[in-house]
Formats: sequence, C-alpha cells, structure tokens
Amino acid sequence: MRFARALKEKKGFVIKAVQEDGACLFRAVSDQVFGDEEMHATVRQNCMDYIVKNADFFRSYITEDFDHYVNRKRRQNCHGNHIEMIALSELYNRPIEVYEYSIEPINIVHGMYKTDNEPIRLSYHCGVHYNSIIDPWRPTAGHGLGLPDLQPGRAQESLIRTALRQSEESHIERAMLDDKIAATDWEATQDQLIQQVARESYLQWLCDSNQQHKDNKMMPSSSSSPTSATTHERTANSNHGSSPRNLLPLRLDERKDCEFALPFNYECDPSSKPSMSSY
Repeated sequence: MRFARALKEKKGFVIKAVQEDGACLFRAVSDQVFGDEEMHATVRQNCMDYIVKNADFFRSYITEDFDHYVNRKRRQNCHGNHIEMIALSELYNRPIEVYEYSIEPINIVHGMYKTDNEPIRLSYHCGVHYNSIIDPWRPTAGHGLGLPDLQPGRAQESLIRTALRQSEESHIERAMLDDKIAATDWEATQDQLIQQVARESYLQWLCDSNQQHKDNKMMPSSSSSPTSATTHERTANSNHGSSPRNLLPLRLDERKDCEFALPFNYECDPSSKPSMSSY
C-alpha cells in the first residue's frame, strides 16, 4: 500500500491493522492507550459513560434521541464517529489525529485542555474502517490513564535491557563452550601426536634391535677361519716348543711309564752284560 509506505518513509510511522468488526475505532484507540486492542470494550464503556456524564455538552451534537443514541453506541458492533472521538480525546486528555491517504492528518480533534501527551493517531480507510498508527521509537501506551509516575516505554526498555543481558550471557556461555571444545580438541590432537611419535619411535627401536641382532649373528661365521687358524698356529707352536721338555718326565714316578728312545736297552740276563775283565 502506497499510503502505508509513504507514511513510514516520511514520518517513520507504522500502520497497525485492527480487527474489522464494527469496533475498529475503539480497538485502534485501545491499542494507542492500553497497548492492546482487546481492551476495546473498556474504552467503549468509558467513552459512553463520559458522554452521559457530559450530556448537556454532547446533546447538541446528536440529532436523534440522546438515550437511544447512547444505548445504540454501547453495542460492541456499532461504529464510532466524531462524537466519540471528542469524548475520547477529552477522556484521555490526548488529541486525536486522523490520516486518510496522506502523510498529514486531515482532522485533529482536541480536548478541552492543553496537553503535552502524544496524540492518538488513526488511519481512515475506504470511509468505513480505522487502524492504529504507532511510532516504533516513541511508545505512547499509558498516556492519558491518569498515572502521574508512568513513563511510557520504561517497561519496554526494561525488557530490552533484560533481553540484551540474556543475549550477552548466552553469547559468553557459547564462547566459553566453544573455547572448551577447542581446548578439548587440541588436547586430543596432542595426545594422538604423542602416541603416534611414541609408536614410531618404538617401531624404529625394534627395527634397529633386529638389525643389530642379525649383524651379531653374521660376524662369528665370517671371522671363524682366521681365528681358528691363529688358534691352530698357536697350538702347534706351543706343542713344538714344549715337545723336548716332555720327552723325559721330570718326576721319578712318571719315568716308569715312559720308554726312552736310546740306542741301547737294558736286559735282565746276566750273560748279556759285558765283563769288566774284558776291558
């Protein structure tokens, strides 16, 4: 809708649609005053009660029987008009601005007293329906209710602060959780690296030990010939050098078992012995 788009771009206002059931005027005013269009029955009752209390003033603006008019307007599906707007403006001490396909109000209803309260803004469509016009940056709910300490928007600001605090706490908790997950992943990675290094070191040690064992097995076989030869030579030399000494036993008890390699031998026959007289 071009009207709604122009109103938002030029004024920053937003048209808030209300239900089309004959109570649209009271619904739109209820949204402006109470922040909830469902309070329209209360708004209607207060409006008609105010007209009755000020019958001398409003009677001159009503062309039909006053009591019949009031009873008809009390019905929930009966439309409101400019007489109810005057009563509502005076009742809540807020001017009422009516916008109809323009960014400037076509009608402004003032009450009996001057006020600094924000006006009640209404949009008028097709000559039969009212909607609520709100300023998102300046809440007006509560204005005109006779509450001297009321500051419209305080509750909303409190909700915003609470939402911001909860969002910050949630963000901090999420950041802490992400840091914990990252730290856990880092520790797990470190453990895996340490295990891998230890495994590779152990495998390398096994390979080195196996190779050293194989080398130790091959060394005796390759050097056995020179060693045995040297040992044989030493043994031969030892036997050769000690053989003259072993021909005659040094001990007397060993001599009886030895045979002397002499050019003669002893015989027990006396006749075979040479005679001394022959010499």
